[in-house]
Amino acid sequence: MSVACGIIITAFGLCRTTRAEGDKVSQELFFETVRNEHYSYMRLNRAAINELRTASSAGGDEEAAHSLIDLLIDDLPQDTEHDGLMDNSDTGAVIRCLKAVLRRLGITFEVPFHDKQGYHSFLMEHNRGLNTDLTRVFAPARAALERREQTTFTGGLRGLRGELRNLIFAATQKPEIVWRDVARGVIEITKNKDHCLLYDRPVGAAGLTWSALSKWWHLQDGMYGMSEHLRLQALRKRLRGSLNTPEQLLLDTYWEHATQRGFGDSPALLPQVYLHYDPLAQHQRNQRAEGKVLMRQRMDFLMLASGGRRYVLELDGREHYSRDGKAAPDLYAEMVREDRRIRLQGYEVYRFGGAEFANPEAAKVMLSEFFDQLLAP
Repeated sequence: MSVACGIIITAFGLCRTTRAEGDKVSQELFFETVRNEHYSYMRLNRAAINELRTASSAGGDEEAAHSLIDLLIDDLPQDTEHDGLMDNSDTGAVIRCLKAVLRRLGITFEVPFHDKQGYHSFLMEHNRGLNTDLTRVFAPARAALERREQTTFTGGLRGLRGELRNLIFAATQKPEIVWRDVARGVIEITKNKDHCLLYDRPVGAAGLTWSALSKWWHLQDGMYGMSEHLRLQALRKRLRGSLNTPEQLLLDTYWEHATQRGFGDSPALLPQVYLHYDPLAQHQRNQRAEGKVLMRQRMDFLMLASGGRRYVLELDGREHYSRDGKAAPDLYAEMVREDRRIRLQGYEVYRFGGAEFANPEAAKVMLSEFFDQLLAP
């Protein structure tokens, strides 16, 4: 078992040398050490595999899929009873997990067997021909993953200025931000930290789901000891606290929409998100000669869906197109100019007029229909 153990650990945790260290899915997440008085051994962590089957990993679903394929290629050829780290049941769990991860990524791929015994039957049926070579069996999945990574910025989402690692949202006052590690994209909020939230985990191509946001929220101060139900209530209350009444209606409608359709797997809806950060307030910038302030510093809502899709939702009040109650064509022109620019950067912008929220019940119906169409499979 020691030889097989070494092979599996290397394949699962360390073999993907073409990727940055921080992007790998660590093998410790999928194996656990069992110790007793006389010996210890490693076994598959079924709880971790089952969790990955239902929700994306922090390292991203692409890396998880590659690692699961590596594991199967190395362990399947081992004897069904005595060799390898996984028994027949373990192998079946890993295959089911891989299929679920690929489905989340929009990749259709059928493994031609369901477990280790099924693989050995597959070998016999095909006389151990070239088409039974596991590298060939999983080649279509590998190719689909590589194509996806090329079209989604190597497995991650990018903002207007590079990799999307720092999401500042639910802001009620403008934060003051400093770089702590520019190379790694690490920032620190030095002012008004209590008035915004900072999601500092990489966002993979699977997007940012309510499940992932909830896990992050679980680690925030005061949240760890709460039940999941109370944590979600606290998260919803915190998000609503950054919004006005029409915006709260939009968030509440989407929350109910997601609850009815599988809450954890639905894309999270982030309110009051900083798209650009300009370190000077508007009135300070107007007094200086460095240039004009960036027009759009904050979005009303941002949704990061699977496949690298990024949806911006904006609620337009009178301030978007008028000054002191008078039409201001220049404001409108600046707004649509910014829309064009961020669309070219890969964002989809959807605007709602304030009049659409005059009747709350009608607004709920309108929003529900919108989310149905936006997130249709």
